[in-house]
Amino acid sequence: MPESIKLFSEESSTFRTMAEFHDPFIMMRKILYNKSKNYNLAKLCHVLLIIIYSSVQCLQIYYVFKNFSINLLLRYAPTILFFIFIITGAVLSLIFMENDILEIVTFLDKICWSFNMVRKDAQMKLKRKCQVINMCILFVLLLLLSTLTINAPCFGSQREVFIFIQIFEEYFGEWSFIPYYFYFTAFPFLYYNFLKLWMSFVYMVLEAQLQFILVEEFLFETNQVNRLKGWKYLHDTGYQKKIEKSLRLCIIHHNALKKYVRMTLNVTLKAMPFFLILGILLLISMFAFLINFADTITTMSNILKMRIIMTVTVTMCIAALLCWLGQQLIDTTSDIFASLVGAPWYFWNLGNIRILLMFLTNCTKNESVVLAGICVDYKLLVSMLRTSVSYALVLFNLRKSSVV
Repeated sequence: MPESIKLFSEESSTFRTMAEFHDPFIMMRKILYNKSKNYNLAKLCHVLLIIIYSSVQCLQIYYVFKNFSINLLLRYAPTILFFIFIITGAVLSLIFMENDILEIVTFLDKICWSFNMVRKDAQMKLKRKCQVINMCILFVLLLLLSTLTINAPCFGSQREVFIFIQIFEEYFGEWSFIPYYFYFTAFPFLYYNFLKLWMSFVYMVLEAQLQFILVEEFLFETNQVNRLKGWKYLHDTGYQKKIEKSLRLCIIHHNALKKYVRMTLNVTLKAMPFFLILGILLLISMFAFLINFADTITTMSNILKMRIIMTVTVTMCIAALLCWLGQQLIDTTSDIFASLVGAPWYFWNLGNIRILLMFLTNCTKNESVVLAGICVDYKLLVSMLRTSVSYALVLFNLRKSSVV
């Protein structure tokens, strides 16, 4: 059979398995990519929200500089930076990256392997793993929703942590309650665009991880040798063709996955500088607030304590989730190389060995999210925490010296 016809038949087999694919992360997909009929109107409303919240942030920054003091900066910096972070993410998600993300998801639909590509026990193991991941992500989302809910004005005043309340009262007088309630009521709609940005990264990396694991399991099954059948079977033409077909199928899918990961990384690296800079500044301001105002905890209301604890917790959970995903991308791509190294190549003919060597060469470099030498993995989370606490202690000493 000619080479081109053989490759075409293997690609057709891949597309048939793709049609049977049942997305285990369909919950995230429906949350993120469900376009409504009034999408253009909704997008216009989101853009107006971004403009309104950006204007309020500019007003807050101006007010802080006008009435500058270390205490004022340390007390209100976390919430100001938090809203700047959300607005930046919303702008990136809604205006600059939306089409790119949809293009990646469309490409993913074309290349996905079904669970049926691997044996039954491997399918069960993968499905259980996906269920655990879904439960963890659902926990983070429920914690996030609870944090947004408990920060609503109906549960108590926010005056101690939000400076815009004083600004609204100063500029709007008795009408200040209108922008005050609008600010909190509209915030979940603004946050949704920020949620779409980091959740898209979560979804795309989880899908890539799943597909790489399917390739690994498929290779593991291919590498199994039934020695009881003897050397005659192992040197049989049918066995060698079966190995060749499996290797070529894996190479085709692996190349498609590498293209998918490159597309994902191209989008991720656009947002990564903003996430790193604003994320570290946010963590520094949070730890600085906790350290500098630890002596006032006893005088804080219980609702304020809960708000602070839940906000810090959900921030750390999201940071840990993103770093874990970066590490998983590294680990799953390296596992494929390990599977290929353990292949029983000594039973294969020269043509199959050459295909194996070509596959090994293509898998020598692990996929990872790296920008300017900064890699998204476990080490990044530790470095961010260490840096944040260090600078928070510097600000604590600065405040003490200014008070003295």
